[in-house]
Amino acid sequence: MKTSIPKLGRREALHLGGLSICGYQLLPMFAPRNVEAQGKASPRGSADCVIFLNLLGGPSQMDTFDVKEGKWGPENRDIRTVKQGYAFPAGLMPKLVDRLDDLLVVRSMEAWETVHSRGQYYLQTGHAVSPARGKEMPSMGAVIAYETAGRRKESDFLPPFVAMNYDANNMYGPLQREGCLASEYSPLTLDLKSGSLPFVVEEEERARLQRRWDLLNRLDTSRHALRPDSPQPVRQFDSFGKAVYRMMDNPAIAKVMRLEESERKAYGSSAIGDACIIARNMAAADAGARFLFLTHGDWDHHSSIYGKDGKGGVYKLCAELDGALSALLLDLKRMKRADGRSLLERTLVVAMGEFGRTPGPLTVNQGREHYAKAMVAAFAGAGVKGGRAIGSTDAEASKVTEFGWRRKRPIYTEDVCATIYSALGIDWTKRLTNTPSGRDFVYIDPVAGQMVVDFQEVGDFFV
Repeated sequence: MKTSIPKLGRREALHLGGLSICGYQLLPMFAPRNVEAQGKASPRGSADCVIFLNLLGGPSQMDTFDVKEGKWGPENRDIRTVKQGYAFPAGLMPKLVDRLDDLLVVRSMEAWETVHSRGQYYLQTGHAVSPARGKEMPSMGAVIAYETAGRRKESDFLPPFVAMNYDANNMYGPLQREGCLASEYSPLTLDLKSGSLPFVVEEEERARLQRRWDLLNRLDTSRHALRPDSPQPVRQFDSFGKAVYRMMDNPAIAKVMRLEESERKAYGSSAIGDACIIARNMAAADAGARFLFLTHGDWDHHSSIYGKDGKGGVYKLCAELDGALSALLLDLKRMKRADGRSLLERTLVVAMGEFGRTPGPLTVNQGREHYAKAMVAAFAGAGVKGGRAIGSTDAEASKVTEFGWRRKRPIYTEDVCATIYSALGIDWTKRLTNTPSGRDFVYIDPVAGQMVVDFQEVGDFFV
């Protein structure tokens, strides 16, 4: 008598075992599809590009955009009430004083995490850490690359997602990449701290580059047999190679990657200054770059937060941020697009870290620890109404006392992500299906680090 019970022989068992081991690597090869979520979002679409300054380590809110006076703080921070009506450390960031009309300061933010790796994961993905789903979670930059793929022009030669100066071997966790999305949405990584500028080919070398590229494609026949279920590392390598060749083959890349010494000086002659110059050039080129993730490290001041004799600590970091951000805002404002509008009108600039620092007196090591209940961020461009600060904290910057927006609650990373998506014309209520875990990837998940929250675009930034 025939039976419907399947038989599992040794060969089938080994086959299924192999699939269970490599299945995670195979599932991401199948491109997820978009599904509308329950929300009725109306994306703003005010930006073509986002420049995100990642203040890695967690800046001290009481020394930067929510500056506070106290016996613990040196007087030479020169805290003064600026014409925009709020306190600002002019001694630490004197150049930004002239750019505050373009800058929106947000002082009502809170974080979910106080561990660097988890906080950076949150900052880059907009999601709580999930060990079971960590590898499938795409970063915000990858989602943006995926969503804007249909807008790419034939002439575009820049990758949509570029990450600069994020050290892959640092203690703050890895750079978040494409997750379950296709490999072409992975970030192009640039390390400007090394002093070298890649991808620029001298005109007399172009014929040689073409010969080598043709030879590579003839020799590496594996590229001709790539399929959606080919191993992910192989597809990543192929995608990266094609993206890099597209840049190198375009003569305009030399202008994008150029770092004039006079401009470097204007931007502060620092790694973050150089990154801002390249980001400005990419935004100005209008050649496909959508999300530029610039890392400014060393904000983790557990000790010697004020350095020694006015050097090091926040003095050094604020001076670097001051030079880079002020020059970036100035250039974006005075550079014109083909339609006559300033570049700043179509570029959203964001500066924030993963959390704040502990309030009150300094620790025994003359520093501050990690802190989630108060943090700051700054925004400019793409319709953001600058020249003001929203929200406020108590006298020690220990807790939010005024939220400054219609939701009457702190602003979280998820709200910032939704705002970025909206500015780029992306519906933040979407979700991706067909993920390796079988669970939908929700662009903005209401299940946060500790509670369920109705995260939204912060429309108050724009009015």
